[in-house]
Amino acid sequence: MTKDIVLEARELSKEVSSPEGRLAIVQKVSFSVHAGESAAIVGASGAGKSTLLALLAGLDTPSDGKVLLAGEDLTTLDEDGRARLRAERVGFVFQSFHLVPALTALENVMLPLELAGRSDAKAAALEALDRVGLRERVVSNSAWLLPERSSYDLRCSSPTNPPEISTRLPVRASPTCSSI
Repeated sequence: MTKDIVLEARELSKEVSSPEGRLAIVQKVSFSVHAGESAAIVGASGAGKSTLLALLAGLDTPSDGKVLLAGEDLTTLDEDGRARLRAERVGFVFQSFHLVPALTALENVMLPLELAGRSDAKAAALEALDRVGLRERVVSNSAWLLPERSSYDLRCSSPTNPPEISTRLPVRASPTCSSI
C-alpha cells in the first residue's frame, strides 16, 4: 500500500530582483513527502532554506513551479485560500517561541484553538499537554518553558489536531514526537 503524498514540490523556483540583477534563491527544486515521513532541509547560511520553507507553506509565491499541499496546488490559490489551507494543514514552530508570557501553558495551547472557533479548546489542549508530558504544568506561567522544550512541545500540541506538515528551523530531532 502506498502512503499518500502530503507535500510535493515540482520544479519550484524563486527569483528576486537585486541591484546586480535577478537573483535565484531557489532553483528547480522537486521532491515529495509521503504521510508519516520526515524530511530535513539542510544547507549553508543563505542557501535558500527559509525561502523554500516559506514557498512550501504558501507564505510566499514561487517565480515558477508548483507546490501541492495535501493535493491542493498552492500556486492556484489566492492569499486567503493559502491562509485557509495553512490553518488546516500546516503547523509552524518559529525560531523565537511565540508564547504569550502572561498566559499559562494551558492558555497558550488553547489560544489558537479558540481563535479557530473550537468549542472543545480546553479539553483538546489538556489532552495535548498530557500527550507531551506537560499536564502537571497547566497552571504554570509559560516563561518556565526552556526554548528547546517549548519548541518541541508546541510543535506537537498547537494546533492540537496534528498537522500534516510541521515546519521548523533549525531542524532537530524531537524526543517527544515526530511530524510530517
